[in-house]
Amino acid sequence: MFLFAMILLALSPVAPATAAGPNTTAPAPTRPEGIGIRLLDIPASAQNDPRARTYIVDRLAPGTEINRRVRVENNTGTPQTIRIYPGAAHIDNGDFIGDDASVKNDLTTWTRLAQPQVDLAPGGHAEVMASIKVPADAPESEQYGAIWAEVRSPADRGGVAQANRVGVRIYLSVGPGNGNPADFTVTSVTAGRSKDESPQLSALITNTGGRALDITGELRLTAGPGGLSAGPFNVPKAATVAPGNAQTVVFTPPRILPNGPWTAQIKIKSGLLEREATATVTFPEAGPGEPVAPVINDDGTQWALLVAIAAGLFIAVLAAVGLVLYRKRRSRAAAALARSRGSKRNSDRSSKAE
Repeated sequence: MFLFAMILLALSPVAPATAAGPNTTAPAPTRPEGIGIRLLDIPASAQNDPRARTYIVDRLAPGTEINRRVRVENNTGTPQTIRIYPGAAHIDNGDFIGDDASVKNDLTTWTRLAQPQVDLAPGGHAEVMASIKVPADAPESEQYGAIWAEVRSPADRGGVAQANRVGVRIYLSVGPGNGNPADFTVTSVTAGRSKDESPQLSALITNTGGRALDITGELRLTAGPGGLSAGPFNVPKAATVAPGNAQTVVFTPPRILPNGPWTAQIKIKSGLLEREATATVTFPEAGPGEPVAPVINDDGTQWALLVAIAAGLFIAVLAAVGLVLYRKRRSRAAAALARSRGSKRNSDRSSKAE
């Protein structure tokens, strides 16, 4: 059993710790080969939001404008002419998909690049300003798109040219005020096995808010056979979920994991938004098992609100009771004073009569 636990520990991935500094410039990632593009500016209010440090994520009222700088890099060994342009995108089956360059949507017509093209030497880079101006008559909606950096190879004899592009996603919500905030819930949890008999745990995530989500997650298994624990196991790829939609994320523990039962502790994140859920699961011998409704572990916000409301009501009741008692004491004191003065006047009259 000890050897088995050590094997599970060795197979469990470890997530590295990261820290975000208090600046308004996105950190420089490791340079990929080929061409690259990354966001340089992030809103000061979104310093700690990992989505806002990678993508353009904002809500704009009609008639307003934002400006964001992007850095375009040539990490190849030859000079490159790089085209920069806005493109439409959509969400399909958990994926954020960039449409063909010819596809337009409202967001592409609102977006302007200061330079539509840059010529970069090997290892060179350029900063380009992107402006998104929402017209005054824009409808309330959520728009998806990307700022693309693209290079094309010369056309072959058949007139076919290859294009390679990389982009920065844009999630733009349009409307007055802050709009419906992002929110989601873990609807169900299902233990099963893949075709190669590997254990899988699926969590159905429902977007109950007004913004698109980029879902990542972590699974820990505890209270297993013989008191075993395993994990954490991470979602291998972030899933994008549009408002009102649902998407399944899948965790894949190692094949040597026993069937259970286990206590599955699931932590799901999208930016700064986080939800935790717990369910008791047993992996079947083959195929999917039955979905289980998890217990949602509240993040404490609602309880804090309820406690604050209860405390406020308690203080209000105490104040009301105190006011009533104070008024009663004043009434009694006034009555006693009136009786005392009446007795004194009667005494004075008696003295004069004598």
